[in-house]
Amino acid sequence: MQRLASYVFFIVCCGLVLSQTKTEQQCLREKVITFPELTTSSWVKLHPNESMDMPAVTVCLRFYADQLTANPCLFSLATPSHPQDFSLSWSADLKQYQMSIHNTPVQFKGLTFNLNQWNSVCATWDANSGLAQMFVNEVASIRRVVDPKVAFNDAPVITLGQHQTRYDGGFQLTNVFTGFISDVHVHKQALSPRQIKTYMVQKTKYKLGDYINWHNLKYTIAGSAQVEEKQQVTFYTKEEQI
Repeated sequence: MQRLASYVFFIVCCGLVLSQTKTEQQCLREKVITFPELTTSSWVKLHPNESMDMPAVTVCLRFYADQLTANPCLFSLATPSHPQDFSLSWSADLKQYQMSIHNTPVQFKGLTFNLNQWNSVCATWDANSGLAQMFVNEVASIRRVVDPKVAFNDAPVITLGQHQTRYDGGFQLTNVFTGFISDVHVHKQALSPRQIKTYMVQKTKYKLGDYINWHNLKYTIAGSAQVEEKQQVTFYTKEEQI
């Protein structure tokens, strides 16, 4: 009887674990991934459409947040060689974005991080020149050299909402993102400013990612993170309604 009870308990626990993590592939156009609580157990892993052989990269995404941890992470790509092979985060204390390339951090100041508003972010890096640049809400940063000038070529683990300190995870509460993330596209090239502008304004058809495509996304979702419809709500004051 005791063995039977132990077996049933094991099956129930396995079922709970499996129910909290699932892998899907679908078009997420007009959808968001919601990270509703401050916890290291909620995350989303993105599965690329192609093998990683990238002499350059562009990562574009939109986010919406109402609270900040010390260093909320928006995008994290880890490889066996570099746990921060390519990552995007925000420093709440220093009021600046940070991009990490092959574990080398580079900071970008003077770019906006608006609370309770959608923010559009694109980041580019080219291994040939070593030049990195960020674009936030149609404002471009200066270009900075980031070494080593080595192309991306390994087996990646790509995570949204958490900062990977190891190839197998290693999440920390100070880096957790809470809010909405949407329209994630990863390109195997450095997009031009004109191409990035079309992504920012959303009024014209922008270039979809060839490496990660939000309109054809395979992902694994865990914890309380969930896919929802993007809310299209506008509130007006009495004066604006007259």
